[in-house]
Amino acid sequence: MKKNRWLLSLLLVGSLFLCSSCATIFTPGKQDITFSGQPDTRIYDQTKLVAHTNGEGIAVARVRKRLSDKTFVAKKEGYKSTPIVLDATFNPIAILNLLDPVAWLIDLLTQKACKWDNTAILFELEPLGRE
Repeated sequence: MKKNRWLLSLLLVGSLFLCSSCATIFTPGKQDITFSGQPDTRIYDQTKLVAHTNGEGIAVARVRKRLSDKTFVAKKEGYKSTPIVLDATFNPIAILNLLDPVAWLIDLLTQKACKWDNTAILFELEPLGRE
């Protein structure tokens, strides 16, 4: 009976690893991004507010990883809206899936085969009256 429990536990753990992949196991789905610029600036993802800079001009947002670049917009009253681009790069931990196409597919579907390259972004806003 104890032998069957041990075997069942081993099969359960083994199936969990077969149904997931390296980047999915070892890396989180979101990554912290630090925005630095003028104080009281709001950072938007399309129309959704993602971050708001404090009095020192710093904001941190947890951003879900994607396979492609992502664009945010920095807005502040009296200033032009400024686009901010996050660059997606290959996540080297996904290399551990070397010979397993199912694991590669899982990493691609969960979008963890990539990570954000620039995690600290410095931006400048241009005043509206300036030409």
